Amino acid sequence: MVCTKNFLMRRKRVVNVQLYTNDKSNLIVWYVKGDRMKKKLISGLLCVAMVLSLTACGGSGSGTGGTGDTPSEAAAPEEAAEETESAGAASGEETESAASGGDGSGLELAYNLATEDFAVFEGLIKDFTAETGIDVTIYNGGDDYESAMKTRMSSGDLPDMWVTHGWSIIRYSEYMMDLSDQPWVANIDAGLKDVITNDNGELFILPITQAVAAIMYNKDVLEAAGVDPTTIRTWDDFNAACQAIADKTEATPIELCLGDAFDAYMLEVIWPTLYSNNDIADNKAAALQDGSFDFTVDGADSFQMVSDWFTSGFFNEDYVSGKKDDICSALANGEGGFALYSTEMIPSILAYNEEANIGILPVPAKDDSTASYFGTGEGNFSCFGIWKDTEYADQCKQLLEYLARPEIAVQVVKIDGGIPGLTDTVLDENDLAAYTTNAFKEAQAQFDGDLVYDNFFDREYLPSGMWSVMGDSLGTLLADGDPETSKEEAMGMVQDNYSDLMGN
Repeated sequence: MVCTKNFLMRRKRVVNVQLYTNDKSNLIVWYVKGDRMKKKLISGLLCVAMVLSLTACGGSGSGTGGTGDTPSEAAAPEEAAEETESAGAASGEETESAASGGDGSGLELAYNLATEDFAVFEGLIKDFTAETGIDVTIYNGGDDYESAMKTRMSSGDLPDMWVTHGWSIIRYSEYMMDLSDQPWVANIDAGLKDVITNDNGELFILPITQAVAAIMYNKDVLEAAGVDPTTIRTWDDFNAACQAIADKTEATPIELCLGDAFDAYMLEVIWPTLYSNNDIADNKAAALQDGSFDFTVDGADSFQMVSDWFTSGFFNEDYVSGKKDDICSALANGEGGFALYSTEMIPSILAYNEEANIGILPVPAKDDSTASYFGTGEGNFSCFGIWKDTEYADQCKQLLEYLARPEIAVQVVKIDGGIPGLTDTVLDENDLAAYTTNAFKEAQAQFDGDLVYDNFFDREYLPSGMWSVMGDSLGTLLADGDPETSKEEAMGMVQDNYSDLMGN
């Protein structure tokens, strides 16, 4: 498996996107197990041979744009689908395991987490098998999860169950079973339920957690700067808070990383407050959905905002090479004030410093006439649906009922790092997993009456995926240290990809 992992890393970082796409079939063999088609990586000598082959024909260096390890806008339009989305697929190897310890027969569950926490989830599934006698094979796609799922949708060969990582309605709903009649539906958080239910009242997933797009902040840094976070209601208020941090502390006002795909969150949280929230008098939601929105004109103010932050010196000095872990460490240790991100980063912050004093700020409003914003949606590693054509419908529903049990769901919440999506999931107040939930509830109380909720922007308005483009555009804007000169190119990059996406 080491060979496979090295190959995947090489494929992303050294070989260009076109070669990655065209050579994908060389990495995979399809074989028949019973009546079902399965996918498995070639291993052993063949894997070594493929690596050597790519070494001979591939160049060196990283990908273009700011992220360095995501597809660039130059990739083939239909094949260069995002490898990381607001959901952010976990890195790791593509693996397949029989959680039952048997021969891998029975239903197949596609999962997308390849960290040490996968062993915890695998243990839960083994316990389910021991309890019910239902065998479950887990396909863990890791980095390749999204492209693998798109391939399987195209071929009509889908797993019996899979993790939707934010896309249950817009991408997967036509393939999934309506679950609105299941007993655990009554326990879904009301705000989340609206986001994951379609216009026909259909609901396709068990949402064990929800993710929230927002701004994380270090409370001690803001206190030292004399900033009361509850007074930050507009972007002007936010800019004033950043200036106070710069003037009165040694901390960086805004932590940013261009070294991986997570910088896309900056646009993810800004765009709804300027263009799509329903309380904006001149909101452009309809234009975004019909393809008439123009990021070089209508979207210019968002890039100007980021450019102004750079000019004001609000970003960390290592923003070009910085990565998510650097942001988490900075907030944990009081070296950074704000991070525009998702609440799923809080467990990582606390991993650096359990004593860190972290709060959640709703994304500020465009002006005094509009409300603050929380983007809400499915958690990335914790929302499960069922293929409508599965041969194991009853068994899959049993597995969902098992995962929805409070004592099981709470363990999935800890794996995911999100906020419970089921109201009967109770977290121990002494457990770090409760921290994010409590911080979110605190923010909801502080901004009560001044909040709007909506789905994540890229999931709602860019459904075929522009996550890597969003990150690359920030790299184009900021990497050379002259955003005013680079602004037109950055906006053009987004517009070109948006036009292609919308068929213009």
